[in-house]
Amino acid sequence: MTNTEIARVLQQRARSLRGRNDNLYRVKAYRQAADALLRLDEPIEQMVQDEGPKALQRIPGIGPSLSTAITRYLETGEWDASN
Repeated sequence: MTNTEIARVLQQRARSLRGRNDNLYRVKAYRQAADALLRLDEPIEQMVQDEGPKALQRIPGIGPSLSTAITRYLETGEWDASN
């Protein structure tokens, strides 16, 4: 899975949260994470394989919660609706 594909999922999730009038900070976090992934040169899938999920937390805009959600998405291909 490419960074662009994962960024699209994050952008879709941000739109969905915004549509539900969810917390604007959460919406912003998803958008910032998507932007960060689009700027990243290294594939995050490779980062997770090489270093584990915490490697994603080194990317500005990705904290523990999004790191876990992205890793789970990489493993299963499904987004956890609670994130």
